[in-house]
Amino acid sequence: MEPDTLRQIRGAKDLFEDAIEAAAVTIGEVQKKITRQPYRLLARIEPIAAPVRAIEEVHLRITDGVYFSIRLGNRLVGIVAGFALDRFEGRSREK
Repeated sequence: MEPDTLRQIRGAKDLFEDAIEAAAVTIGEVQKKITRQPYRLLARIEPIAAPVRAIEEVHLRITDGVYFSIRLGNRLVGIVAGFALDRFEGRSREK
């Protein structure tokens, strides 16, 4: 494979990886903001306020875990793709 083509593919991989990272962070923040709204309303009801806050905390931690997993998976796929491109680059030099 041509060096310019590999460089372009590597650049596209990096851009795609950055886009997924930014999207996961932004969507996660928006989801948490939206999630807090009904809990804030329910927490005003004094008899259920404590359990509502506890459930909200669990919900937010699960949300954080999901988006962390997406971001981690994105990084791992990026690393594997980088290694694959390194192998293609190495084979191209050998020819």
